[in-house]
Amino acid sequence: MFLQNISKFILNYRYEQASTESISTAKIALLDFLGVTYRGIGEPASQMALNMVKEIFSGNSNTNIKASIIGTNLKTDMLNAAFINAISAHALELDDGHRFAQIHLGSVIFPTALAIAEGYNLSGREFLEGVIIGYEVGILLGKLVNPKHRNNGFHTTGTIGTFVAGAVASKLLKLDTTQILNALGLCGTQAAGLLESDHSGSMGKVLHVGKAAYNGILSAFLAKNGFTGSGTIFEGNEGFLKTMVVKDENYTIEDFSFEQALKDIGRVSIRDIYFKKYPFCRHIHSSIDTALKLKASIGEEYDHIQNITIKTYSLAAQHINYNPKNIEDLKQSLPYAVAIALVVGEVNIDELNQLIKYGLLESYSTVTKVISIKNLVNHLEIIEDEKLEKLYPEKRPSNIIIKLDKNFRNGIFQNITLIPKGDYENPLHLKELIDKFKNLNPQYNINNLTIIDTIEDFSMKFVVQKLNR
Repeated sequence: MFLQNISKFILNYRYEQASTESISTAKIALLDFLGVTYRGIGEPASQMALNMVKEIFSGNSNTNIKASIIGTNLKTDMLNAAFINAISAHALELDDGHRFAQIHLGSVIFPTALAIAEGYNLSGREFLEGVIIGYEVGILLGKLVNPKHRNNGFHTTGTIGTFVAGAVASKLLKLDTTQILNALGLCGTQAAGLLESDHSGSMGKVLHVGKAAYNGILSAFLAKNGFTGSGTIFEGNEGFLKTMVVKDENYTIEDFSFEQALKDIGRVSIRDIYFKKYPFCRHIHSSIDTALKLKASIGEEYDHIQNITIKTYSLAAQHINYNPKNIEDLKQSLPYAVAIALVVGEVNIDELNQLIKYGLLESYSTVTKVISIKNLVNHLEIIEDEKLEKLYPEKRPSNIIIKLDKNFRNGIFQNITLIPKGDYENPLHLKELIDKFKNLNPQYNINNLTIIDTIEDFSMKFVVQKLNR
């Protein structure tokens, strides 16, 4: 059984096996997670989830085993702390991910690991073991099922993310192989998340992440207490692969390279994650990078742009919303992302919030920059380019061509980005990630983050207390 082998990996993995690169990446990912989550708790979806927890669970928790809600002075039970922190981590659309697995991992892994590690006061080494296992299992499973799974309309962060949270929780709760297998089996039957939520401008997208963390922890605790799950939930005849990945009658187990996937697990896959610079869907980032390069040439003369042509791969070209109604819609809109980059020159959450305040999502505005953005959107064309499609998923290319009017050189400006900023081939360096943290949380004492460097030497209750000040 495939999941039995995964269970053995989870049980046997030790901190000492991790490469320096894996440990370093895990620490950087924790820093990035904290930055987006600390700010993300203030987002409407996070506040609504927090209000729900208070309303339903207030006064009903007598346990001393509690975990922190990042960015507040509140503590609650581990399930709900992980649930809210996961929503906060994904709310800004700025959390890490993996290009080939097509999944956001940190927003599931860290809420799960922090809740249990703080609740049981585990060591920093134990915490890092769970984190690295989460990345390894998530990347393995995500790569195995995609792109078919994503093309069938499933949000991998919600579906595979549930397995990821279950793997992390199982490791930190020190389950045995049978218990881990049961936990993963229970994760599989709770794995959910439909892309319609992502692309219809709803908060369902962040709910997927919260529920993945919640259901993963729930599964591990049930298994710890003897609750059984299906060991064949992944590859069985009515399991995850058959129903949610390949749904034709010709499906066979041989269609999936289980053996090769298992050989790859534990081989510093965590190194390959990307970090996000812009609060938009990752498929839009190459276009933003390209637009900002062109902005350096055009400067403030954007009102002289006659038309814009974006040539890109098909998945990116599908983010074609020309009329976003809310901020969730906006973060999935390629036309608006490019227009904002060309007009404003900065693509960050504060700029987006200000533009929305000035009427960006309304039918009418008197603010000059908003008018210019809307005008560019109306003169923007998106084309699925066959040559660029062939480069995906190894690259995420975007080629933008801008035609200027006769009053500004009557020329054509063109640029291309093959891999967006933040992937390991085109990385965001540590200083840039710290700057991202500071820009998101200007009131936060950045010196608190130094404890991450030596997290192995401390208990996680102390670490969380230090980081969440």
